[in-house]
Amino acid sequence: MLLWLVVIYWIISVGIGLYAARYVNNSKDFAVAGRSLPMYIVTATVFATWFGSETVLGISSTFVKEGLKGVVADPFGSSLCLIFVGLFFARPLYKMNLLT
Repeated sequence: MLLWLVVIYWIISVGIGLYAARYVNNSKDFAVAGRSLPMYIVTATVFATWFGSETVLGISSTFVKEGLKGVVADPFGSSLCLIFVGLFFARPLYKMNLLT
């Protein structure tokens, strides 16, 4: 049963990849979706990338070591950093047409 679920998941993932590959013509299309994504999707992607498994799995260790102040500092500090960079650096970096 579990093997079939993995196989079905794999088939769906490969199918989505093959479908999406039709719209990729160069590295810019692949890396930044041709700079055509709406702002809410870009924002959600950046936050999901920033707050990955470290935040979910490592937060319990931070709580044990530093208490509640350590748990609160991590997401709020990171969020403020992302907002700061977005407000002051995103536009100049976007105009430079960089790929990272």
